[in-house]
Amino acid sequence: MGASPPPTPSASRATASAWPSSPAALLFAGLGLAAALGAVPESGAAAETLRVDPGRSQLVVHTFKDGPAAWLGHDHVVQAAELTGTVEHDPASPEATVVVVEVPTASLRADDPALRRRLGLTGEVSASDRAEIEKAMRSADQLDVARFPTIRFASSRVTRQADGRLAVTGTLTIRGVNREVTFPAEVTAEAAGALHGQATLTLRQSSFGYQPYRAALGAIRNKDEVTLHVDLWAAP
Repeated sequence: MGASPPPTPSASRATASAWPSSPAALLFAGLGLAAALGAVPESGAAAETLRVDPGRSQLVVHTFKDGPAAWLGHDHVVQAAELTGTVEHDPASPEATVVVVEVPTASLRADDPALRRRLGLTGEVSASDRAEIEKAMRSADQLDVARFPTIRFASSRVTRQADGRLAVTGTLTIRGVNREVTFPAEVTAEAAGALHGQATLTLRQSSFGYQPYRAALGAIRNKDEVTLHVDLWAAP
């Protein structure tokens, strides 16, 4: 994803961890849903299809500034403004659960002021800088939205770990590149048959066929690794 340009006079430097500009953020969505698959339902419950609730779910990527002139840039947060998904969940056989989540890459939004404050990022990124960051994210050198409009996650396996969390494995597709990912998730059964899944994972942008944003001959750049935070809700 794109790193921000040098801060404007009105924007202070960010000091906390940061940014999710790449498809990473979208992929996250699928991941969280997959986690929900293994939640323990009430006994005797029938197999059902749950749908991801975009109003309650959040997929956020943090990106981190790097380079000799990193002090001129910001860490960033990127959020998926849109996402869809389903969870095919059989209480009698949770390991057979199938989760599919998709995020339109054009729906990624950078550095919402309220989100930055909630995640502890100091300083605000100006509206013009946010527009430049989103433009860089969508470019052919980054997510290439024109050719690859969707980030997709499809689970293939869910197993319960000794600590009670779920290990979710699936295929994450970003920029047309498929990668198998496995991550731990905490899932709880909520009222009215809903499932709530939370997970945090680290991804490398270069694993999906593009290099982190860089400028000024690399003096200002983003780190390859980004952190994805998933907070997903799925309901009948």
